[in-house]
Amino acid sequence: MITPQPGQRIQLNDNPECHIRILGRNAERLGVAAINLQGAVLPFEEGQEGNWYLSSFASLGDQFEIIAYILDDRSGGFVNQSYPIQMEISGEQYALPAPDGQLAAIILAEIYMKSGTRRMKVSNEGYTFGIDAYLRARNLPSVAMPFRQQRRSREEQDRPSPFEPDRHRPSAEPGQVIGTGSGIIVAPDLIITNAHVIEDGESFRQGRTQNLLRPVAVDPKHDLALLEGSTNGQPLPMRIGAPIWLGESVMAAGFPLMDVLGADLKVTTGNISGLAGNHGDISRFQFTAPIGSGSSGGAIVDEYGNLVGVTSASLAHGNMRERGSISENVNFGIRSSFVFEMIAAAGFTAPMLSHHSENNRREVVNRLRASVVSIIVSA
Repeated sequence: MITPQPGQRIQLNDNPECHIRILGRNAERLGVAAINLQGAVLPFEEGQEGNWYLSSFASLGDQFEIIAYILDDRSGGFVNQSYPIQMEISGEQYALPAPDGQLAAIILAEIYMKSGTRRMKVSNEGYTFGIDAYLRARNLPSVAMPFRQQRRSREEQDRPSPFEPDRHRPSAEPGQVIGTGSGIIVAPDLIITNAHVIEDGESFRQGRTQNLLRPVAVDPKHDLALLEGSTNGQPLPMRIGAPIWLGESVMAAGFPLMDVLGADLKVTTGNISGLAGNHGDISRFQFTAPIGSGSSGGAIVDEYGNLVGVTSASLAHGNMRERGSISENVNFGIRSSFVFEMIAAAGFTAPMLSHHSENNRREVVNRLRASVVSIIVSA
């Protein structure tokens, strides 16, 4: 078994067979395919227990990449835990190098021709935000990758969750508005919102200006999406170094129920009621400021107007009643530190803004008007 280094070049036969063996955890959540720069995709044949096979690369031409990727990446998860991964090609077996960062899609190898000889460059690089981020980086956003699906039973799909973000969208004709949400300007021409706000849409506009927005990174695991487009507001300072504390006063700002309550910003008050989310999820916290459908993606700020989190979900009262429980104002936010990390992972730079220190409520709300926006989602 050969253990190559990342970036190592290996000479291959002219048209070799290729076997991939995924030996780590959750192998059943991965797919393997080869794709060239023109968008031609050649899926590997799936065997049993993490074995994948491709008999010929001939149809892909002289240059392509072999990709392993999480199939149900809307449920989160990374390729890393599926290592070790082995490859057998040109009669040799290789133990592929594991990635350094957390990746939901990884380039295992680049195959290319040089001086009439087929070669392989071993890789351990990829994309935190999955195969869609890979396709966007290769300017192939319309390519449909094989095997992708939500691997859940029909019973699981129909089972209601007690933790309910605004996910109920009717079917619609192309161009029809199918929903609204909230977003936060976090850098010039960058808006953060929830992944579930945009998941069923094809086009996105900022409500205030009608400017088009383009998704540049989506993190389904943490329910975050980064949108790029012309913004006419001010980035909101993120409170990163100072942790939130239990009982701390906060405000939630967003655009709930725009069709009923109007298109102006709504602000509610409450406090931090828990320092973890569902089942102890430390990426989230609980807060009591009332929210409604459309609040998702809005800002949760401290008393000075510094961003401490992004509104994500609310405990669904109906489902809790069915379980014989009662809940009031149990809402969940995503910590702002994850927003900061996502901006960096997507290749952007968050501005180093001074934290606000004036807690005059009227001034705080005026600043929120310039930083929190509505998002219009269309089919």
